[in-house]
Amino acid sequence: MISIYKKYHVAYWCIGILEIIGMVIANVILCKRNWYPAIPVTAVTIMLVLVDAFIFTRLTSRKFSKEVFPLFYNCQVHKFIDETNRLFKKKAKGPVVSMYNSIVARGYGSIDDYDSVYECCQKIKTKSYMSEYHRLMIEYYLKNDQLDKAQEEIEALRKLMEKMKNPKYIESCEDSIKNAEFYMRIQQGNYEGAEEHYQKQLETIKPLYPITEASYSHALGKLLFLKGEPERARKYLQVAIDLGGDTKYKKFAEELLQEISRKRDNVI
Repeated sequence: MISIYKKYHVAYWCIGILEIIGMVIANVILCKRNWYPAIPVTAVTIMLVLVDAFIFTRLTSRKFSKEVFPLFYNCQVHKFIDETNRLFKKKAKGPVVSMYNSIVARGYGSIDDYDSVYECCQKIKTKSYMSEYHRLMIEYYLKNDQLDKAQEEIEALRKLMEKMKNPKYIESCEDSIKNAEFYMRIQQGNYEGAEEHYQKQLETIKPLYPITEASYSHALGKLLFLKGEPERARKYLQVAIDLGGDTKYKKFAEELLQEISRKRDNVI
């Protein structure tokens, strides 16, 4: 991952090379009579190289989180996708391939490009990113009305959650499952508990990023429309439009508002 930012990549290699040169010099000086000193010197050097990699990986991750993820959170998803692709393409190797595809797939899902989501998911192979694979595939199958397949992915995600230790990530996965389950119930005409769930999410999620608020506002507006409460739906759909930027939430909210207006005009 370090390679996505040139200055960190150069600094990482320079420090690593200096550490190795230092090891060679130390071994030459200390190992004139016997080779035993080479063992601790080499061990210390390996540890320093690993620390070097850890530090620059953290710095890279923080820079990406600070400069790129805000584009996604603030509903500038096309810019988020373009910047992520610019940074990672041709540089992602090994486990980073899975990380990169799980990140960019979130962007594609938010603009309703589920063909690209599926394509990205096929490149997620690393065990530590399989939970993201299942979360993304749940969305993919829901989008394509393959509810049985979506349920299979939900069960697979639940099994992985049994081994998770990060409380915040577990909560995030639980929210994904709840959202999927309510979506499936609504698709089948069962609206029970859905309004309360969406309202609770809007009231309790902290921080409530624009993309999160737009997502739940659209879901709530759509639910109220389906329940035959178009005037209540308007409020939430307008929030999704105002905050939604270039996401699917704005697009779908606009379409629903237009349908509400057409039906009202026909009645009049």
